[in-house]
Amino acid sequence: TRMKVAKLTGALADPSWAGWSAVDNVTVPLKPVALESQTTAYVREAWKDRDYGQVAEGQVKAASDGQRLYLRVEWPDDPTPNGEFQDAVSAIFPTNGSGVLATLGDAEKPLVLWFWENGRPDALRLISRGPGVFRKDASDGVAAAGVLADGRWSVVLSGPAAIGQKGKVGLAVWNGSNDERAGLAAVSREWLLLEME
Repeated sequence: TRMKVAKLTGALADPSWAGWSAVDNVTVPLKPVALESQTTAYVREAWKDRDYGQVAEGQVKAASDGQRLYLRVEWPDDPTPNGEFQDAVSAIFPTNGSGVLATLGDAEKPLVLWFWENGRPDALRLISRGPGVFRKDASDGVAAAGVLADGRWSVVLSGPAAIGQKGKVGLAVWNGSNDERAGLAAVSREWLLLEME
């Protein structure tokens, strides 16, 4: 699937900005990270009869002002209140050409995650080498803002536009009220091909 990166200026970092309505929307189907690829026996055992990766799809829009790449992701919130864990979303980029989205990367081909979590003051830039095998990296100017309205999350993740030159982006969503965290995510199976103008 291809996604055009709109050339735009304005309040791109704001998920509620009216200008986003002019940008093409791509629906990204999501599937759970496979249980057998989870990195700990505890997780594989504890979740073998539990449903996770519950968010079935996200709506994604992309724009750039030349300096930064902005990705606006929207998905339905689970009405159950969150307990210990919060709703979260990541834009995923390859580090060296490709990488396995279904397992959030691996040791050979790690992936870069721009990570937003509800209630966390700053976005994180993570290097992922598999489900839950995340390492914080220098933030590299990654930012994010999220708004919950009418039962839907809208989150804008942004960072230096140069990452768009890698030409691909994936998506992962965590449903906090279902105790989803680390490798217990819904993730896109195919790269979206970014078309930078």
